[in-house]
Amino acid sequence: MSDTVNDMDAVFRKYALPLKKYVMTLCHDEDLADDMVADTFYKAITHVDSFHGGNMYTWLCTIAKNLFFNHVRKKETQNLSLDDEDNGIDVASEDRPLEDLLRKEQKMELFSKMQTLDPVEREVMYLRSFADLSFKEIGQVLGKTENWARVTFFRTKAKLRKVMERLD
Repeated sequence: MSDTVNDMDAVFRKYALPLKKYVMTLCHDEDLADDMVADTFYKAITHVDSFHGGNMYTWLCTIAKNLFFNHVRKKETQNLSLDDEDNGIDVASEDRPLEDLLRKEQKMELFSKMQTLDPVEREVMYLRSFADLSFKEIGQVLGKTENWARVTFFRTKAKLRKVMERLD
C-alpha cells in the first residue's frame, strides 16, 4: 500500500498543475477546476486497475473531461437565478489598469469567436492552446490519430483567423 501511495503522490505532483490548466480551459472557474482535479485523482486512484499503460496524463485528461461533461449535464437540469452574485459577470474595478481591461476584452473576444467553432474544433483548440497537449496526446484524448489532431488544429486556426479578420 505504501508503494501505491508514493506512486500516486508522484503522479499528483507531476500532473496536478497541467491537469488544472486543462480543466480551466473547459470550465473557466478556478474553484471548480480545483474540485475537478481532486475528483479526477480520486477517480484515478479508485479505478487505477482500469489504466492499462500508455500516457498517464492523457488518461487523467479523459477522466477530467468526462467528469466535466457530467457536471455540465447536472448543471443544465438545475434552474439558475439571474440574481445570483456569482453569475459570471465581472465588473471592472476603478483601480484596475487599462492594459488588464484591454487584455481581458481581447480574451473575451477570442473566446466568443471560438464559440462559433464546432465542438470538436473548439476542443482541439483548447487542448493545444490552453492545456499545452501535444498533437499525439490530443489524438489520444479524442480517440483520433496524431495527424488528424494536427490537421484539425491548423485548419481550425485558419478558420478562426478568418472569422476574427471579418469582424475587425
